[in-house]
Amino acid sequence: MLNTIEKFAAKSLFALHPKTIEPIETFSGDPKNIVVFSNTALGDTLLSTPAIKSLKRSFPKAHITAVMNPAYTPLFHRFPYLDDIIPYRGKYRCFFQTLRHLKKINPDLILIFHSNGPQDIQLAVMSGAKYILKHPTRSPLRRYLSHNFPQKDQHTIEDRLDLVRMIGGKKLEKTMEIGPPDNEELKEKYRKYKGAVGFQIGAADFYKMWPIERFIELAKRIDEKIIITGVASEWELGQRIVGAVGKSKVVNLCGTTPIEELPYLIQTFRALVTNDTGTMHLAVALKVPTVSLFSATTSRGIGPYQDQHLHRIIQKEGSFIQKLPKKMRDGRAMKLIQVDEVITALEDLLQ
Repeated sequence: MLNTIEKFAAKSLFALHPKTIEPIETFSGDPKNIVVFSNTALGDTLLSTPAIKSLKRSFPKAHITAVMNPAYTPLFHRFPYLDDIIPYRGKYRCFFQTLRHLKKINPDLILIFHSNGPQDIQLAVMSGAKYILKHPTRSPLRRYLSHNFPQKDQHTIEDRLDLVRMIGGKKLEKTMEIGPPDNEELKEKYRKYKGAVGFQIGAADFYKMWPIERFIELAKRIDEKIIITGVASEWELGQRIVGAVGKSKVVNLCGTTPIEELPYLIQTFRALVTNDTGTMHLAVALKVPTVSLFSATTSRGIGPYQDQHLHRIIQKEGSFIQKLPKKMRDGRAMKLIQVDEVITALEDLLQ
């Protein structure tokens, strides 16, 4: 629900702009300027790429602009399915600056694949677009959308492809992709890690993280060289693995790899053992084998969806965590995943 400030902002902003949104049934099927919103986390941005690819292939003459979190735009330089990128983190801080960019584009159509409300719908309405679609939403501003999509029990990629289908897109893609990682200097920089097994030890929320003690036990029991990936705040967790197993076997790279270089590191791995996080989706997009660990969340909606032969998914029933208030969620769900079953999955994948 909208709080008092958001309600006031919504009322004030919409008062500045006439309601021009039309039902999608009147859409002609020949857009000139399309804007897509996908400006949240890395994983959600990657999950939008099949729909973006499908848009470009279905409407090759359309100019396609993405509103994207600036933290991840380096991964989409020379991404062949986008003509332009508008960096925007959400909230109201850069709202009007972003709105000016959108009004210059004069979009026919805005597709909101994943973005934070209410700012996303407000921006879309005020941009002057006649047609606005958003993935299934319960937003109180959904009355401003050109169509309300029902909730479906399907993968997130399919949710976003449904928006493309709704406007007549026929050439659908279901594989994630980034701009080509073909910088030879960066390939050489990370070549020394070739053949290692990666450990993605962190996640956006603590309750989605496999216990570090389990990662330590896994590291002790496998023979491969191990590279630990993660953000700077996870450095100390990585050092616990190094301290328990030894520097000769484990390298801790948490917080040391810029986002634009992360694909070059991931590509060197024989496999990645990973929590449900953006790095997992990046590995999937790069066709790097993964053992993905799910319990607090479900792989059915956000797990690997392509190249199934390359991935092993361990899914436990930990949905009880989701029923708790977020501040009360802990690591109990992820503790249901045992080291032995991760080893079995990893050995099967490497063989």
